[in-house]
Parts: sequence; structure tokens; C-alpha cells
Amino acid sequence: MPAVPAAGNEIAQRCVNATRPDALVTVAGKLTLQSFPGPPNYESVAQGDAEEQVFILELPRRICLEDGEFADGSERFDRVQVHAMEPALLRALQHAVGQDVTVAGRAVGAHTGHHHAPMVVFAGSVVVRDSSAAGMDDQQDRR
Repeated sequence: MPAVPAAGNEIAQRCVNATRPDALVTVAGKLTLQSFPGPPNYESVAQGDAEEQVFILELPRRICLEDGEFADGSERFDRVQVHAMEPALLRALQHAVGQDVTVAGRAVGAHTGHHHAPMVVFAGSVVVRDSSAAGMDDQQDRR
């Protein structure tokens, strides 16, 4: 499956292309864990909405996305929501909060109230990029 880089000089000329069903994208930046209001109104945790904690990757440069359905490349952004279904990938993300990571997976433009950044990447791999810290091998999952 082809990987489509989401950082670098080529992004200045074109958007991340996730229109093919088998397209994989790669994004890199600082991983954060942020809270947002969820159901039922997606407006305020203080007023009774559920709190949703999500992984947000803060990118060093603004990018855009074309996914053929929810994103047409007209919006430039520097935040990507990262989601993982597999327990090993979820643990890797939890351990990597606050660090520079590279995430590869399938991407889609935000289209539900649970999406808190313009692009959502469903992680297939997570790699911590700062190898100078001890224990980095425990915080990587390569597939």
C-alpha cells in the first residue's frame, strides 16, 4: 500500500491525497491528549456533555487533505486527530503523549461530532521519534 507523506516540501504544492481506499498517510508532530465536550450536545462538559479525551497530533506545518468525501483540500490545518482501535497501538499512543511521533494509517476528513480536528488518522503504526530518551523501544509499535 502506498504511503502519502503529510510533511515536507511537497505539501506546499499539493494536499495529502487519501482518495484511494488503500491510501496510507504518514504524519509527524508532537502528540497531545486533549479533552473536548461530547454527547449529547458537543458544547460544554460543565453543562452536562460527556468529556471526550482524544489524541491530537500538532504538526510543524499546515497541511490540507483530499479524501474524496469529507475533505476537498480547501482547508489548511496543523492539527490531526489520531485514533487507534488495537490495544497495542492505544498503549503506544498513551505512552507517547508529549513526544514527537510519526503516525501512519488511513485518513479521513472530520465528519462527526467525535472528530475534533479537520483530519482523523486511524493509526496502523506509531513510532516515537526522539530516540535519546530511555525506554523508547517500549513506546513503539511498528506494523
